Amino acid sequence: MLLIDAKCGDKVKILKFLGDDKILRKIEAMGVRRGDEFEVMRVWGRNYLLKNGIHRFVISYDIAKNIEVELLSTTPSPCGYGGCKRRRWRWGWLRF
Repeated sequence: MLLIDAKCGDKVKILKFLGDDKILRKIEAMGVRRGDEFEVMRVWGRNYLLKNGIHRFVISYDIAKNIEVELLSTTPSPCGYGGCKRRRWRWGWLRF
């Protein structure tokens, strides 16, 4: 399973990195190593907010598609019942 397949509230363990050496250097510069466990806090469009202990950081879709993970556990989404979709507010009489 790749990191892009993870949902909000999932706890994952990094198995290996895919892709070329350039992407591997970017990932390791952020302090992400094989065997680290993370919780997917939120998914914002093409960005993933990950938490490891007290550290939080954001990984883009382009980097996340090169990280293979193992799903350790799933908890209810911290964003509520429906995933990380934000309600779109409109103003005036144009509310839909």
